[in-house]
Amino acid sequence: MDNILVLGAGALQVPIIQTIQARGYNPVVVSLHNDEPGMLIVKDKVVGDFCDEEFTLQIAKDCNVIAVVTDQTDLPVRTIAYVCDHLGLPSIGYKTACLFTDKFLMREKCKEIGVKTIAYSLVGSLEEAKKFFIDLHHSAILKPINNQGSKGVYKVSSIEELEEKYAEATRYARGQKILIEEFITGQELVIEALALDGKVTNLVCGDTHYFEVKDAFAAKDRIFPSMLDEEIVNKALNLNKKIVSGFGLSRGLTHGEYIIDGHDVYLIEIAARGGGVYISSDIIPLMTGFNTTSFILDIATKSTVATPFIEYKKMCTCYIAFFLPEGVINEVKGVREIQSLPYVHHNNLDALYIGKHIGKNIDKTSRYFLIMEASDRSELEERIELVHELLQVNVDNGSKTKGIIWN
Repeated sequence: MDNILVLGAGALQVPIIQTIQARGYNPVVVSLHNDEPGMLIVKDKVVGDFCDEEFTLQIAKDCNVIAVVTDQTDLPVRTIAYVCDHLGLPSIGYKTACLFTDKFLMREKCKEIGVKTIAYSLVGSLEEAKKFFIDLHHSAILKPINNQGSKGVYKVSSIEELEEKYAEATRYARGQKILIEEFITGQELVIEALALDGKVTNLVCGDTHYFEVKDAFAAKDRIFPSMLDEEIVNKALNLNKKIVSGFGLSRGLTHGEYIIDGHDVYLIEIAARGGGVYISSDIIPLMTGFNTTSFILDIATKSTVATPFIEYKKMCTCYIAFFLPEGVINEVKGVREIQSLPYVHHNNLDALYIGKHIGKNIDKTSRYFLIMEASDRSELEERIELVHELLQVNVDNGSKTKGIIWN
């Protein structure tokens, strides 16, 4: 049985692992944590840091793998290209992988291909960050250039906030510089696309709405298709094609995030992988009939891949998410009822249990979420409301009990 190396073992990687198994291959999974969901469903696993390119390359050699894959996560993308390039396996190429995983390089490449960007600067010290902030005369965002999950991302509106948050951002930067950029507000779009043989096909476009939780920078929902004006949606879709083509992606899925400022559309960031929170494995197939996990496996194992058939369906889908307050869960109700609903798909509600300790919500990785579908927007909203009513989770913080944070 041929081995395929899978980098990442969180719940979002389970669909690709299961697809590998269903296709008759043996997944060899690498993760830092032995108890992650993907590690529990395979016989061959390695506990280690897949961001270490040489370490991962040696594993690939030792296991004689025929392909290296991941889905719904940015961190392994560069390592996959590094390993595949060294082993002569199908790859997007290391240079292209760097473009899609380094937020500063994204901005630089956009300028090169004629895409308007927000103001930004790569800084290596607090003093450099202060200079940019003062010259900007505006609120700014601090971002580690090579992280994901909104870790280390902070909005700053004063020198005092900048001094405090710069130190926090550097904790997540893994020794790299920090990107500081102009903070703009506006409606946000998320666009999922595929690239194959030089052609870019937009798959789905949806609206993003954010929590009010300070410093979390996390979406409370993403709803497809977008309800924004058709003209602005088309502008964003065309921009997405230009960026993916301009970045030189030969094959693969992309997840792009955009913000609308008046009549302008700006790239927030774009990744060379499927959208997280099961957008890739669930929402795209539901809305287009396109099996993303099979496609990921095909482009990783074959030099030539047939153009997939896309059938756009008239329906609405979404993920909805929630946070929990700090403390210990003392009550959980409604999980089984929700999971039994025919329009509820992948979710991580099984992670809710009495006695679980909940920490501070500082990024989007602490969210709980579920995928839902409906025939139209009205029906979707009704189903979301029902889930809100059914799901009851209470958390004791030592002095009082609090419930789910939906906003």
